[in-house]
Amino acid sequence: MADMTTEEFEKEWDQLILKFSKHFKVEAEYEFILFMLGIQEMGWGFREFTKTEKMDLINVARCRILVRQGVIKETGIDSEGFPIFESTAKLKSMMPSYQNQLIKKGLIDYFKDLEFA
Repeated sequence: MADMTTEEFEKEWDQLILKFSKHFKVEAEYEFILFMLGIQEMGWGFREFTKTEKMDLINVARCRILVRQGVIKETGIDSEGFPIFESTAKLKSMMPSYQNQLIKKGLIDYFKDLEFA
């Protein structure tokens, strides 16, 4: 993940939100982007999701981003087909606000890699 100034980060985050908003014709936000990434990562198609499924998909996305950044490890798959993640000391010592910032930066990088952003 390339270091960027706060101003550059805010600009890139706003651009990602705008692209998602236009592409999906919604007012996209942080959790919507995580939800869409979770659907993609699990290989699920679009359908109605329960609140629990939505939260599970958001968590999968959050974790996959943190895996890419070396903050947690993916250790396997559970009986329902969901990935299993293991926390690291690095994550445990992280403030929630910093974790969210790290995830947002990871989302920017993830979608740049896919040439969506």
